[in-house]
Amino acid sequence: MTRRLALGLLSLALARPAAALDFTVLNQGRGNAIFAAGAFERGDASRLEALLRRTPNVQVIVFRSPGGVADEGMAVGRVIRRAGIATHLPANTQCASACTYAYLGGTVRTMEQGARYGVHIFSASNSPGLLRRAEEAIRRDGAAGASALIRLIEESSAQFAAQLAYYTIEMGVSLRLLEPNFRTAHADIRWLTPRELRDFNVVNAD
Repeated sequence: MTRRLALGLLSLALARPAAALDFTVLNQGRGNAIFAAGAFERGDASRLEALLRRTPNVQVIVFRSPGGVADEGMAVGRVIRRAGIATHLPANTQCASACTYAYLGGTVRTMEQGARYGVHIFSASNSPGLLRRAEEAIRRDGAAGASALIRLIEESSAQFAAQLAYYTIEMGVSLRLLEPNFRTAHADIRWLTPRELRDFNVVNAD
């Protein structure tokens, strides 16, 4: 990492965290970096794709995020992979939940000492589509709708688990990453150790 990029990241890290995912372009002298901070929301992948089209020679995307919409994290990761860009976590920053999926999109994935990568099981509780379907089932069938609601949640969870497994393989990461992911309650965070990050091929370069 160049000194210019390191100083730019330090100033951004000291700034107040963004509520939504915010993209900041940093010039490294021989190329550009994008600093992505805040929570993942719908439309972030499209915004990043548009930014990449108008920003030449982006070499790395740097993350600091507590998470957000899980499938948007995967969508951002795929945008990064198609562009052939590296991902990086600076010292003393956190990348958790949906951010961890986006980070996997990097062709080269690096992390400084003191950075943290945290996983937990996904939750559909914030899915507008699922919530709408649940409300409709309860309103239409009352107590009898509970059975249908449980099936709906089970199907939604199984479908996302399959999508996540496919995405993990697509990004060249070990499926063993999903064990701490699925074993950790959504309200908690499991911070992976440096050894785990290497063993699972989450971090693939120094």
